[in-house]
Amino acid sequence: MMEHHGYVPNDNQPVIRMLAREIGRCNKGRNRILAGAVCLCVVTLTMVFGISFGKVRAEYTRAVRAAGTAASACIEGAGPEQYEKVRTLSYVKEAGRSVPAGEGIAGEGDASKNTDSRRRVCRILVLDGQAWEKIVKPAYTDISGHYPENGQELMLPVKALKTLGISKPEMGMKIVLTVNIGLFRTQREEFLLCGWYTDYTEDRPGLACGYISEEKSREWGIDIERKSDILICPSDSMDWRETEKRLYEDVPGEIKLSVQNTAAHDAVRLAAGGYDTAVLGAAVVLGGMFFLVYNVMGISMAGDIRQMGLLNTIGTTGRQICKVYLCQMINIVALGAAAGAVLASAVLWAVIPEILGSQYLRSFGGSGEVRFFYVEILAAAVAFAALLTFGVSAWVIFRTVNMSCVESVNYTGIKPGKRKTAKMKARAGCRRRSAKGELLYLAWQNVTRYRGRFALTVFSMFLGVSAFFGALYITEQSDYTRVIGRHPDFLIAGKFSRFGQEVGHGAEYTFRDAGKDPLETDGDSLDLLDDNYYDEYSPISPEVRERILSLEGVKRETAHVTEGAYMITMISRKAVLPFTEESQGMESIGQVNGSPVIEGFGADVIQILSREEIAELKRYVKEHRLGVDMDSLEDGAGVVILHDHGLSPKQEKEAAGSVGEPVYFTALGTKEEMQSRMRADDVKEWEQDEVQEPEGVEKPEGIEKEPEIFSLCGYLDNRAEGFPRIRQTWHGSEGLIYFLISEEGFGRLPAKKKTLCMELDAEEEMEPEVKRQIINICLEENKRREEVPGTGEDGSGEAGIFAVCKSELLAGAEGYIRGSRMIFGSISAVLLFAGLTNFLNVMVTGVISRRKELEVMECVGMTKRQRRRMLMTEGMCYFLAAGVLVGVIGGGALLAAR
Repeated sequence: MMEHHGYVPNDNQPVIRMLAREIGRCNKGRNRILAGAVCLCVVTLTMVFGISFGKVRAEYTRAVRAAGTAASACIEGAGPEQYEKVRTLSYVKEAGRSVPAGEGIAGEGDASKNTDSRRRVCRILVLDGQAWEKIVKPAYTDISGHYPENGQELMLPVKALKTLGISKPEMGMKIVLTVNIGLFRTQREEFLLCGWYTDYTEDRPGLACGYISEEKSREWGIDIERKSDILICPSDSMDWRETEKRLYEDVPGEIKLSVQNTAAHDAVRLAAGGYDTAVLGAAVVLGGMFFLVYNVMGISMAGDIRQMGLLNTIGTTGRQICKVYLCQMINIVALGAAAGAVLASAVLWAVIPEILGSQYLRSFGGSGEVRFFYVEILAAAVAFAALLTFGVSAWVIFRTVNMSCVESVNYTGIKPGKRKTAKMKARAGCRRRSAKGELLYLAWQNVTRYRGRFALTVFSMFLGVSAFFGALYITEQSDYTRVIGRHPDFLIAGKFSRFGQEVGHGAEYTFRDAGKDPLETDGDSLDLLDDNYYDEYSPISPEVRERILSLEGVKRETAHVTEGAYMITMISRKAVLPFTEESQGMESIGQVNGSPVIEGFGADVIQILSREEIAELKRYVKEHRLGVDMDSLEDGAGVVILHDHGLSPKQEKEAAGSVGEPVYFTALGTKEEMQSRMRADDVKEWEQDEVQEPEGVEKPEGIEKEPEIFSLCGYLDNRAEGFPRIRQTWHGSEGLIYFLISEEGFGRLPAKKKTLCMELDAEEEMEPEVKRQIINICLEENKRREEVPGTGEDGSGEAGIFAVCKSELLAGAEGYIRGSRMIFGSISAVLLFAGLTNFLNVMVTGVISRRKELEVMECVGMTKRQRRRMLMTEGMCYFLAAGVLVGVIGGGALLAAR
């Protein structure tokens, strides 16, 4: 029969299928292992990548809903040219415009007089289409209706509707609100409800957002196209520092920019440690699965080549050999892939979500939002396993058709090495060994006989174990318990004033993300001190401080008490310019050393630094070569302004020229004076009250003591990379200017030392009792302060104190922590199982491929017990070699990561 182009024209398909079936029966042990390897490959890839991707999506959803927006950067008050430029930037995924239009009040009157008939309902904003669809809408659920398009349409969150007493909203129903537009304009409006939604921002009054149409905003004199805040979603692969740097470089004009990591960036960091480790982890997992399948095929390759060589000897063509072998592989891959797909689908679709229940994302829409099964990942896993199996099969066929019949029939897979000299052979022959030594020698020879196989198996085991330990490390680092564990057992601080709480500042401290600083705020000094605006005020009174520190079980030696005062700042205009150009329009109250001096906008924080904190700051300033005069700060002759990344690169350069400018502080009035001022009919009467001024300044009459003048030592950014931990009281807002001063410097101020906040740890067995007593002390103090008239406009009592307990944070995050551990535990278990199975497959396949060899050894006297010992010794060689690699390379990598 003539052969044309490498194949026989009258190919007999039934015969090919019969040969494939019979060869499969001959290799049924190997084929079962290979089908199991394909199944495990599909299950492992689907579960590891599905769970990881589901975890990332869940963290992303959680972060976006908690923030109320998918944007991670904002340019405030930008013009149309800047907006168009932002939209053209390659690293900006989405950009939209937003403008705050006002505040909605239920009832008549302005928001400053909040009574039962005048309740703050929501902030009112206007968005363009891009901002709503791509940036804000993903943060909400249960959206009904549509975004306002024209006229009097209004969209509100469900909690705002509940504030209005509406539990069953309907499309088109009338909503009557008094709207404060800007600072001085109030207008009563009758809106038509066009939609509503559920949001998941912190449950505080005043944070709900209602939306109006662009048409309505123009009616109020607001043109979103002329000036707006630009909401930006940058590339997820960039951290906030890189994003900020590039935006400052690329956006023209002076911009006011705030940036943080994208929700996806932080989600990848929590789930995989970062994008770099995610890529490395993916490569390790794929490499492990490659060797899982390749090793099984590679070990049995010699037998397959001999079988195909026999077919070649009897005249079977290369095409026929290919069909016979691939027909066998198709059956194996189909069986393994089908089993893997069913198993992975069942676990990811039903088991894991059922185990998580309502624990994960309980406060952000429930676990129904969490999905771990993705058809595309399953399809990719099946394709990877199939391509890998057929790729190795193609190599077997290639080797067979490129060998002569004699070479293929006698193929063993062992590469001939260098010949030993006769002298070495003689020594080897004369060497005597014990029975155990002979078994060790045989095991070592079996392992090193196939050096390539040994190296690949050890490397694959190393990858599997490394992936397992890597997953454990990421689990440990990302565990929310570890994040909360950095908090002290108890944090005690002063509450915001009632006015501050009503507008949404610090009202519900325990609802915050436990990983964030609980004392970071966007409120200003008036929000904080409205009820306590007098010199005697101490957030934590001396009596309460001593009672808490004297509690049995409190570790007094490790307690950290932040001390300082709230004072009025008189500062050089030049020193304020880096923060705001608005100071140019402020009237100077005089000059000091030739520098115009202006008065601050309210009471500022003056915090005393300990010697240890000053030493840390000096080390930080020296390492980063910053232009901060730390010697003057330490000596008490100067102060430092600490800000929460409030300066742009240009402003930082301007700030360098302000070092040495004069600044001094005056005390707030006494409580009696401040209450008298609040009762005054003429505002100018108390605005022109006595102010203490230093020598050389035109000052009012009646001053007996002149305050000390300090020099401004410089500016420090507490969000800068490597900045040492300075435990602060309330901070973060532009309206809270924060000064650092030494103990010696504070002694020169006309103010008494106050306790701003306290951080305490308790003995473990005493923690519940200490917690109970601290809560009781806070309740007693708050009750006492409620009965004491404050300095607020409504004459209500003073603002109290609150305590954040680490145990309560852990209890509140219990469901999230348990769900997160289950997710990471599932990944770790799958990786460990895959690594162990890889080793077992290699050993079992090796035994099957050496079946005749072992039978011969039994014939010459090897017992079954000796055979088991020899195989166990071979396994120990693999384990020891893999252990050395894991200990040296993996251990070094983990130490470097820590």
